[in-house]
Amino acid sequence: MMMKAVILSQYGGPECLTLTEIPIPTPACDELLIEVHACGLNPVDYKLRSGIFHEMMPLSFPFILGGDISGVVKEVGTEAQGGFQVGDEVYFSSPLTQGGGNAEFCVIHSSVVAKKPKSLSHVEAASLPVVGLTAIQSLRDFSGIHTGDKVLIHAGAGGVGSFAIQYAKYCGAEVFTTASTKNEAYVRSLGADHVIDYHHEDFVTVCQQAGGMDIVLESMGGLTYPKSIEATRVGGSVPCIVNPPDSDTKALSERKNIKTEFLLLSGRPADLQEIALLVDSRKIRPTVSKVISLEEIRLAHEQIESGRTQGKWVFQISNMHTE
Repeated sequence: MMMKAVILSQYGGPECLTLTEIPIPTPACDELLIEVHACGLNPVDYKLRSGIFHEMMPLSFPFILGGDISGVVKEVGTEAQGGFQVGDEVYFSSPLTQGGGNAEFCVIHSSVVAKKPKSLSHVEAASLPVVGLTAIQSLRDFSGIHTGDKVLIHAGAGGVGSFAIQYAKYCGAEVFTTASTKNEAYVRSLGADHVIDYHHEDFVTVCQQAGGMDIVLESMGGLTYPKSIEATRVGGSVPCIVNPPDSDTKALSERKNIKTEFLLLSGRPADLQEIALLVDSRKIRPTVSKVISLEEIRLAHEQIESGRTQGKWVFQISNMHTE
């Protein structure tokens, strides 16, 4: 049996992505075979494709990208965990060096899979695992967010930012975010209390005038990382989801007694279950801004790499099964 899949043949630009047909994978004894109905697009996809992470997370070619997955269980390995059955609707974050979501079918270890939020479509569910796990593990686990904390979320209109604003607000925080003027209404609709127009305002100055942030979710990296340390109060927390701190940033954080570290998400089913509860109880809503097909994957990579996307872009793959 064959399936459609987008293959990454080597590190490089979007032109290295090719839609083709390959055999449907066979699950190992502890894996599930998933019929993929939707797959979210994330900045890490273009970073893996380009080779930015090649030393830290080398890929084996040919490789299928895509870690934000929602679909239906089609086959259950004899030693699979979790009590899953054929026909179960599930969602999960595939490990970065495994991917697999840019295809009609994928295999995944059963230990990272959870039941899909009941109130959502597969497209909506596929927008949540990476951004939700990243936000929860950064704000709750690493930073210990509390009611009344001042929290800065960079790039509030982006995928992680859109979820993180809602989660921080749910936790009772006073939420600051950076966004362009055109996205101000959008991020306020998510719960942002203070919107910093990064084209005309210095977020460090705004945050310091507010007494310093308790937490800054650093999703920009580069020169923004040490500025995020400056924007944080003494004893605060700066989880970074882009890159490790360089020596100068580390020294600055130590002088201010600020907890900071480069974080990679863990695909814990318990956290996915919490996300499902938050969504099904309408505490948090998915932020799908564009639904696309795998045929458009090169254009999608160009757009996500430009940094100008709002919310989450999601590949709808279920319609391919009927072709």
